[in-house]
Amino acid sequence: MNTCADTLASPIAHKGGQSAALSPSILSGTVALFDALILVVTGLAAYALHPGWSEVNSSLYLSTVTVITLLAESGFYVAGLYRFEAIIAPRRQLKRLMALSTALFVGLMAVAFALKVSTLYSRLWVFAWFCALLAGLLMARLLWHVFLRQLARSERLTRNIAIVGAGEQAVRLVALLTQQDAPWNRIVGIFDDRSTRVPEAIGPYCLLGDTDRLIQYARGTRIDDVLIALPWWAEERMLQVLHKLQVLPAHIYLSPDLTGLNFPRSRYTQDMGLPLLNVFQKPLDGWSWVLKVIEDRFLALLLLVLVAPVMLVIAAAVKLDSRGPVLFRQKRYGYNNNLIEVYKFRTMYQDQCDQNADALVRQRDPRVTRVGAWLRRTSLDELPQLLNVLRGEMSIVGPRPHATRAKAAGRFYEDVVREYALRHRVKPGITGWAQVNGWRGETDTEESIRKRVEFDLQYIESWSLSLDLEILLRTLMVVLRGQNAY
Repeated sequence: MNTCADTLASPIAHKGGQSAALSPSILSGTVALFDALILVVTGLAAYALHPGWSEVNSSLYLSTVTVITLLAESGFYVAGLYRFEAIIAPRRQLKRLMALSTALFVGLMAVAFALKVSTLYSRLWVFAWFCALLAGLLMARLLWHVFLRQLARSERLTRNIAIVGAGEQAVRLVALLTQQDAPWNRIVGIFDDRSTRVPEAIGPYCLLGDTDRLIQYARGTRIDDVLIALPWWAEERMLQVLHKLQVLPAHIYLSPDLTGLNFPRSRYTQDMGLPLLNVFQKPLDGWSWVLKVIEDRFLALLLLVLVAPVMLVIAAAVKLDSRGPVLFRQKRYGYNNNLIEVYKFRTMYQDQCDQNADALVRQRDPRVTRVGAWLRRTSLDELPQLLNVLRGEMSIVGPRPHATRAKAAGRFYEDVVREYALRHRVKPGITGWAQVNGWRGETDTEESIRKRVEFDLQYIESWSLSLDLEILLRTLMVVLRGQNAY
């Protein structure tokens, strides 16, 4: 049996980081999609097996199945049957599901009778569809219940929770979480900045270190939620912890206490069976994350196919212009502040390449080759980063990744801007909101990096597919003008 000492001595990454994250919004959408599939399949199957089947009336029945499917899905949504709590506890919702389905069919039959179109439909078909549909929906909900719990118990579907604080409030919080019938909730550890007067463990959960350790831990293990179990009256301590933890790509909540702090941009929520104050939300969560992944992979693959001939010509030009490799690889900060290797076409002489960006490129920089100057001016040197996107390390649109030792007016970026690390809550991009708003090129002043971070954080808070499309269109104009690029 592992002890807390064994846990502390073990590597940060463990099997919890390899499990899939439980996303309530993705689960709700998936269940709704399966319900729609059941509605359509049972309706069409009942018609196809009907003795009076006729190809002449098929369009009428297909239209009716489509309309009823849309009405049923809308009714189920309004009734809350696609809420996470309804899906994981189906026994409480089965009566409501049966009542809504029955009411829908009875109501539609009444409408059809009033409009004098009921004779167009077979009563046997209506009855067979209703019975098959009801059985299919009830069976599907029970199967979802069993399937989700089986995945959770095998730790293949988890909601990884870190708790900050090891006092009495944390003891009560751990007790409440462990008493719940929610096997997907997985407490990965307890963290507290105090070095004395704190226990080695709370129940079976070890104290793994302070908040700095939590930030380090989160780079090797997925953290979905951080619950801060500190007294709300300890305002200064609370704000210090929140400032540290806001860099994490996770939901950050304040757990219940007798008094509260005023966070104007926060909201209260009922989650994990607890009333929580949502201080920081995880960006690009749930379906937003899915859409972003699809967008990145699709556009990266499409663009690679379209620009492959151009990249071959550029590669030949780089090779002929100066000695050295075609591609330049540089370590830069990526998602969750982890280092990634970013690809670019080499634009400098091989013996003068700056791996750490100790000295940023300036206008008419002698280190830049003739072909490199043209590539940098047109931003075509960034094209190999499409490979980074396909590898899942970058996005098409996002905050630009910066080199490890990049500086603004001689100071490291994180020393100039207090919120600098917040950019790393999403994947870096080939182009970004800051770049299309005029903040690209050399960071020769502290103001230049402050404005970049300001626009990057605006993008993270306001992300949408339409915003990405706007940035891509504006990127074309910026590249054509070639401003601030050398």
